[in-house]
Amino acid sequence: MKEQHDAGVPTVSLADEGEPLWGLGGLWIVRVGARQTGGSFSLLEVRMIRGCATPLHRHDEDDETFVVLEGQLALLVRDERVDAGPGDVVHLPGGEVHAWRIESDEARFLIIATPQHEDFYRDCCTPAPSVSQPPDAGQIDLSIIVPAGQRHGVEILSPPPAY
Repeated sequence: MKEQHDAGVPTVSLADEGEPLWGLGGLWIVRVGARQTGGSFSLLEVRMIRGCATPLHRHDEDDETFVVLEGQLALLVRDERVDAGPGDVVHLPGGEVHAWRIESDEARFLIIATPQHEDFYRDCCTPAPSVSQPPDAGQIDLSIIVPAGQRHGVEILSPPPAY
């Protein structure tokens, strides 16, 4: 007998739709959540300003794929800097040590993530009242990120590194 899987639900997320969140230094929009994909993946749109950066980290069980739509990102992957601009795609399988920083005045990119990683993002963010940058845009708060990481399998290795 063929095994049944929850395939999720058909989803259309128009350009101005999604669930806006403020956190990790910018605006995150859940365009397609894990519940909608039957647990296959999550798709988030991220909008950030120059200088916003993540700490050096790894998550053994979660894959991430970055698709740059606008602006420039510098990613640190295996101690190598990777510059990514519009149209570039960077895939990081679980376990890769990495960080990223916004190099342009503004950047807009998609993150396709293993569905449980969505829970980490949600834990670091709060619902946003609008699709706009948060008042503390560009700032990250390690006192929020580190415990959220511990709860969701994200190991914070150091503050944002110099590239």
